[in-house]
Amino acid sequence: MKAMQFRIILLFLTSSLYLGCTKEASLEQETSGLKEEIAQRILIKTNAIRSSQGFAELLQDDEMDQLATLHSENMVTHDFFDHIDHEGNSPSERADKLNYNWSTIAENIGYVPWFETVTGCGDTRSAEAIADCVVEGWKNSPGHYANMIGNFKELGVGVAFTQDSTAYFTQVFRTR
Repeated sequence: MKAMQFRIILLFLTSSLYLGCTKEASLEQETSGLKEEIAQRILIKTNAIRSSQGFAELLQDDEMDQLATLHSENMVTHDFFDHIDHEGNSPSERADKLNYNWSTIAENIGYVPWFETVTGCGDTRSAEAIADCVVEGWKNSPGHYANMIGNFKELGVGVAFTQDSTAYFTQVFRTR
């Protein structure tokens, strides 16, 4: 009888672990897809601003996406909000460490809660709405806006979420 109870408990634990891993993997895939959608919308919105001012559109760049994503993830993981990372590196130093070529590089950062009511933005619980919110914030900030319409060729966007659903954003602009 004890052996049978043990097998039932073991089977239950194995099933629970499998289901738990499946739920986590599914949530991770869903979050990853959301981050990619938000990043794409940020690129589109940034290019719309550039086009409206007569500037050429920026090209999406995988290296800059990776650089931007690493910085957003680091801001979440190490609980800071700055262009200088937790190790004291600037955007250009981070690019150099990854052997990414550049002649000009700049960075915008921001964060927006994934909430029903965000002052100045309203409900940010969709990819479109949260991308609108952060891009409008950058557009209304002279330094960030200067980067958005600056003499750059490529753009990378990174998005990371905190446990309490605040999204951290990084845009990295580059010309080689």
